[in-house]
Amino acid sequence: MFVARLSFVVVAFALGFAVPASAQDVSKRARQACSGDAKRLCPKQKYGTEEMRYCMEANGRNLSRSCISALEDDGTIPRGHFRR
Repeated sequence: MFVARLSFVVVAFALGFAVPASAQDVSKRARQACSGDAKRLCPKQKYGTEEMRYCMEANGRNLSRSCISALEDDGTIPRGHFRR
């Protein structure tokens, strides 16, 4: 089960269903909604970098509801990607 879930995350991430590669690829709403999560969950990563992408994906289940909603509304992640 864990391996299947991990495989899905890796494949989804590789296909671009995770946080986009650059901050410019995310709407203003998503940047605002996710900035607190980025600072809280990934304080050592620079916003908009590949490292930030990996960190945010790894912490997907800890993202705030507002961040997840903004990313879903943008089409950055599919609805329900980070189900709680």
